[in-house]
Amino acid sequence: MRWTPRSLAEQTGRSFVITGANSGIGLEAARELVSRGATVVLACRDTVKGQRARDQILRGAAGSALVLPLDLTDLDSVSAFGHDLRNHLPALNGLVCNAGIMGGPRANTKQGLERQMGTNHFGHAALIAGLWSQLEQSAGRVVLVSSIAARGGNLSATSSREDLVDPQPYIAGQVYARTKQANLLYAQELHRRAMAAGSPISVLACHPGVSATNLFGRLLREQGRGWLAPFAGPALRLVAQSARAGAAPTLRALEHSTPSGAFVGPAHLGQFRGSPELLEVYPGGADTAAAARLWDLTAEVLGASVPV
Repeated sequence: MRWTPRSLAEQTGRSFVITGANSGIGLEAARELVSRGATVVLACRDTVKGQRARDQILRGAAGSALVLPLDLTDLDSVSAFGHDLRNHLPALNGLVCNAGIMGGPRANTKQGLERQMGTNHFGHAALIAGLWSQLEQSAGRVVLVSSIAARGGNLSATSSREDLVDPQPYIAGQVYARTKQANLLYAQELHRRAMAAGSPISVLACHPGVSATNLFGRLLREQGRGWLAPFAGPALRLVAQSARAGAAPTLRALEHSTPSGAFVGPAHLGQFRGSPELLEVYPGGADTAAAARLWDLTAEVLGASVPV
């Protein structure tokens, strides 16, 4: 049977955190969850945009939403978010690691990590570790949003710390592919470790296909080609699916019936679009030696890891 967002079960009494929920896929996932009675925390760097998104989501909705500040490029902000969340939610049913950046000129996070890997991987890894105990209380779910770009990642069992934090030479597209491969590798390794430890938490990964979000417009602006952004949207919509359709894999990954360790995404047109299905993990994301190496390097960089 074809799975659509309408297939999502009732969510009353359940609570979720979605990073980057003020636009695109995160916004659509939050909208669907709140419409079914959930409480969703919109974890956003720009809280003004977050409040606007919250106002949209709550119109006629059965659930509730709140905005809390989170800057994944600053590990101090990630830590503060965890403390803040505990004052609002004693337990947590799901964490969606959705926020991300793609391409752009070389830049670093506050702690000196390469910005794309620092945001897409390290910031989320730190967030998962900080919220793990709350997730365990509710046998919650962790969903890492990857990308079809992960197929181009080249992380391996011999990757170095510098490959992650200070890649040389800096090729923006290659670094982005590595970050999305890292999302897959980390999800698979965390799933295996949680299972081995007897943790009730499920860990999954998904990808949205090619979806019409503001990610491409932001990339054009960072490249100094912002004048193309008004034209990029209509052109993208000719080949891409909507942000709502792109959020469907995330929502299916949150469904209790989807098994831990699964990889969810569209399967049609080279996985560009279509209803969410259970997919084979890309070879680069299924490499257990590469995943173990990434786990160790992540713990080294962050100075901590998920307690499993």
